Amino acid sequence: MSALTLNVALVSETPVVDPSQVSIVAAALNKQATRDFGPLWDVDATVSAFDKLEDVPVDYWPVIIRDDINQPGAAGYHTDDNGQPFSLVQADDSWTLTASHEVLEMLADPFGNRTIAGSPPPNSPDPVSGFDRVVYLVEVCDPCESDQFAYTANGVTVSDFITAHYYDPNDSSGAQYSFGGNIEAPHTVLEGGYVSFGNPVDSHWYQIIVVNGQTQVRDLGVIQSTNGRSLRELVDLAVRKARQKERYRIHPAMTKAVAAAVGSPLAKTSTARAKTLRNYVQKLKTREI
Repeated sequence: MSALTLNVALVSETPVVDPSQVSIVAAALNKQATRDFGPLWDVDATVSAFDKLEDVPVDYWPVIIRDDINQPGAAGYHTDDNGQPFSLVQADDSWTLTASHEVLEMLADPFGNRTIAGSPPPNSPDPVSGFDRVVYLVEVCDPCESDQFAYTANGVTVSDFITAHYYDPNDSSGAQYSFGGNIEAPHTVLEGGYVSFGNPVDSHWYQIIVVNGQTQVRDLGVIQSTNGRSLRELVDLAVRKARQKERYRIHPAMTKAVAAAVGSPLAKTSTARAKTLRNYVQKLKTREI
């Protein structure tokens, strides 16, 4: 594990996601970060719930749930005036999956500039097929981001993620390329996913996306980090420009009824345990045990 513990704060600024729901999801994300993600990425991290943004300690990285995040996407990564990371998550019916996605990518690359060199994605269309080498932006959930590859922690839907072997130069027997085992070879992308990379010869950036089983290239143009923005922020901006005519990743506003369903798969067992504990505490008070 890394020497320093990374601390992430989950906080809601929308009335449809109340503090109880934030606590349930934060516990699930904390379990995912410590049990699943940390050992594979050599990361020591915590995810904690807070009632409001003013309660978040200054050395925690906030993931903020809002009704409107002012951009055409389900989430957004940013850095503040001090260069510290934070993320915005749209409050919709898949917000727990998105929050998991943002938390894991924040832990893998807090400052949004981590790249790894490698061969281009296999079986890519032109012009990518002609590249000798590319640099991948490390975004650990993107290649397998579709909800069909998600899993649950504490009954909460969380995102699958790639392992470090995803960037291996060659396929090897027994290697794990994604936590759920859905990715079967390095540099590959699943249905509904994508991977971002640049051509180091000319700083031109692209994405490989898979839609209805078809591999496509999205041209993001030349990207050079300027004005203190991270590479991840610039890639996100380029994607929004490339998809400005689409209502991409936009979900209907979430109702309180949908929000209340978070954690419901395990609500029966949790409620039963709470009842047992309260009965036991009552017996302690009356000296019956």
